[in-house]
Amino acid sequence: MPHIETPEGIRIRYDARGPEDGRPLVLAHGFSVSLEMWMPQMQDLSQEHRLITWDARGHGGSSAPDDLDSYTMPALASDLRALLESLDAVDGAIIGGMSFGGQIAQQYAVDHPEGIHALILSDTNTRGPEAPDQSRSGMAADFAGDPGLEGCMHAMRTRPDLTPQLATLEIPTLVLVGEHDEMILPTLDRLIDALPRRRVARLAGCYHGTSGQRPAAWNEAVLNFLEDVAEEEPLGEDEVI
Repeated sequence: MPHIETPEGIRIRYDARGPEDGRPLVLAHGFSVSLEMWMPQMQDLSQEHRLITWDARGHGGSSAPDDLDSYTMPALASDLRALLESLDAVDGAIIGGMSFGGQIAQQYAVDHPEGIHALILSDTNTRGPEAPDQSRSGMAADFAGDPGLEGCMHAMRTRPDLTPQLATLEIPTLVLVGEHDEMILPTLDRLIDALPRRRVARLAGCYHGTSGQRPAAWNEAVLNFLEDVAEEEPLGEDEVI
């Protein structure tokens, strides 16, 4: 599978499929998995879009530096920027991600809002003004000795609060969440309320990981949203699907 190297020397593995002249649709995976998590989306989403999936640093076939301090959410967003620049896919891109990948997508949108066509934020939230609950970080012991996963946990725990910056974005955004996702739902309103232009799709019967649990419904929600954005239709009311 192909890869690029960022100016900082980070190897990023990626997959690109679909029409070369299609609008770039970029998806970032969740924590501890890889771009292969998007296999249920690849056929549907690459019919009309140039679908780009990628391994974040510390995951899959991408570099995993030993220096844990090199793992920050801005650094991960910078890796994504370098990938899109290498693929000539910056302008007009749709930027998306799931959970950890959704945090990268938010950071990218704040750091590089120009030229983004739309955002897709699945199973994710914004940090808020207080530091994340450190009691959840006990799971870090499970990844001791794995610099990539330890580093990305560090990036999540130390990520900046982007809530005020998200409120300044005029990027149409689709927020997807499972109706039983106890990891995300308690703070989801903070993300929803921050976004000036958004549609929320709640997937019935789903927990964390909606794109894998109900891929057909997830794909349809994304494609319907992107069609409405392309036709400059109102984003409409929130929906349960």
